[in-house]
Amino acid sequence: MVLRVLVVDDHPAFRRALTSALRMVHDIEVAGEAGGGIAAVERAVEVEPDLVLMDLSMPDLNGIEAMRRIHKKTPDLPVVILTAHADPGVEKEAREAGASGFLAKGTALEDLVFVLHEAAETKASA
Repeated sequence: MVLRVLVVDDHPAFRRALTSALRMVHDIEVAGEAGGGIAAVERAVEVEPDLVLMDLSMPDLNGIEAMRRIHKKTPDLPVVILTAHADPGVEKEAREAGASGFLAKGTALEDLVFVLHEAAETKASA
C-alpha cells in the first residue's frame, strides 16, 4: 500500500529535505506540502492525504491547534507529529489532542516510515 503523506513544517529547507527523503521510499508518496498550520488545514482537505506529518512549532497556528482543526474537518485522518520539542509533556498534550504518533526531528528515516505506516494502519483498522 502506498501511503500518501502531507508534510507540514514552517522551515522550507527542512521541509524540502524531508520530502526529498520520503520520495526515496518506495511505498510513500508526498501528496503535498504546507508551510504552516493554517495552510495545513486547507491542504489536508484539498489533497486528501492518508496521513499528515506535522511540526508543532509554527508561527501562524501551532501543530496541536492545526491538528484539532484538521480533525474537525476529517476526523479519521491520522496526524503524526515530528518536532524538535521532544519532551513527555508536549507528547502527552499532542496525543490527548489526537496525534497518532510523535517523533523527534532527527529520527532515522526507516523509523519515521515505520511510525507513519503504523499510524495509518491503526486508523484503518479502528
